[in-house]
Amino acid sequence: MSPHRIRAAAALFLVGLCACSKSYLNVNNDNPNQVTSIQPQLLLAGTLNTTASIVTTDFPFLGCYQGYWTISQGFSDITDYANYNFSTNFGQNIWTDVYGNLGNIAQIEAAARADSTLVLYGAMAKIIKAVNFQILVDVYNDIPYFEASSPINIYPRYDNADTVYQHLVMTIDTAIAQINAASPSVSQPTGSDDIMFAGNMTSWKQFGNTLKLRMLLHQAGLTAKAGYIQDRLQDIANEGDGFLTAGQNASVNPGYSQNNNQQNPFFASFGFNSTGGAASNYTSFKANIYTINFFNNTNDARIGYDYAPLTGYGGNPPYLYVGAPFGTIGLPSPTSASSIGAYMPATATSPAGPQVGLLQNDAQSCPILTATESLFLQAEAAERGWIPGDPESLYEQAITESYSYLLVTNAATAAGTYYGQAMANVGWTASPNKLEAIIVQKWAALNGIDLEEVWSDFRRTGFPSDLPPSNSPNAVSKTPPVRLLYPQIEYQTNSANVNAEGTINQFTSKIFWIP
Repeated sequence: MSPHRIRAAAALFLVGLCACSKSYLNVNNDNPNQVTSIQPQLLLAGTLNTTASIVTTDFPFLGCYQGYWTISQGFSDITDYANYNFSTNFGQNIWTDVYGNLGNIAQIEAAARADSTLVLYGAMAKIIKAVNFQILVDVYNDIPYFEASSPINIYPRYDNADTVYQHLVMTIDTAIAQINAASPSVSQPTGSDDIMFAGNMTSWKQFGNTLKLRMLLHQAGLTAKAGYIQDRLQDIANEGDGFLTAGQNASVNPGYSQNNNQQNPFFASFGFNSTGGAASNYTSFKANIYTINFFNNTNDARIGYDYAPLTGYGGNPPYLYVGAPFGTIGLPSPTSASSIGAYMPATATSPAGPQVGLLQNDAQSCPILTATESLFLQAEAAERGWIPGDPESLYEQAITESYSYLLVTNAATAAGTYYGQAMANVGWTASPNKLEAIIVQKWAALNGIDLEEVWSDFRRTGFPSDLPPSNSPNAVSKTPPVRLLYPQIEYQTNSANVNAEGTINQFTSKIFWIP
């Protein structure tokens, strides 16, 4: 491992040690004016890694709700998942993981305010802060925001979700302006701390613009926001750096390896541990029949990259991919349905691999926002007439990028053959509803990559329109939840403010951008 990779890997341990007890975000130590001694360079690597881990591992229940996965027999959370009857403890780790990460991001911002030579680190922290707060809004709606980073206020009020979204866009604008105005003499990020873009500040600006486009598209169903959206799109156009393009994945890699506690978070959580044994999620989650049927019915080669065959492994076809419904009826045993990812451990007759698809190896990079998603966002924006560009071309580029990301053999040719079919929601010309085609193909592409963003698309557009709900006869609703409940830790530690939000219902208390 190279020296800068070793330093970055060390940051992943250090970042967990710097939180102290005084504020809501645990930003500062006993002296509210003193920034902790952890260098912002190390904190940046840690916060980036944590963000990628949150995106890829904190939402397994959405893999079931979005038709990708089901749960195998004996899975301990089957009732919570399948009956939609979860409590304030359900998903609490999302809240604590994100706010814990925001505490470390706030330290980077504080260091940058105290030392002008760290301006680029402050700018990067602002953009990654926007990612984290956007996740919180998309899951919970109103959240503690403006007072959350105060070193003296451990009981922050909740802020209006729409206001938070607007401020996040402004925060990204500020970050981009700081990058553009930065002197060449300021401290320059390198691959040891910027484990996403290795100090390429143009890529950071494109990432920021892409994140803004995502947040604007989330609000596309709100007629009252039309003028605001157009103004913000003009800001992006005026800035001039555009969006992430093909091959520009906002992915992190501090030097992942097979060593214990150094694996890619998704591979370690949904694949295999450092000794090659199956992770618990690999056994618990299996292929959903809905996606297996979709891939088979559309002749999509990605089936063999998102799932492992039950027969034919090791290059001995025919390959058989098997899914099961989600709920409590007809659940598979751990060995009767296809597993997540193409990778399988070595057996007496077959080597480990193949190292393609969702689960490639311990050292694969971990995404925060992929070029695939960026191209689909641009395709949707172009189809809506928001930005210049050919939506068909962007749509086909996005599918090709998905094939490339999964390392599909002869990706460009395979993708072209796929979207060249005269089939609705596959071929552009054959699709009567272009927006539906874009969202459905985005859903197909982000399988296991960004479950929360796919959930956001479903909640705002209703696509894919035929996603099956849980088949549990004890489900408390015929449709899945549209949000999570505020976590129990808030009712215990910030009760006055969380209770001021009123009674929250996971089915009817909508995120502000849901039409």
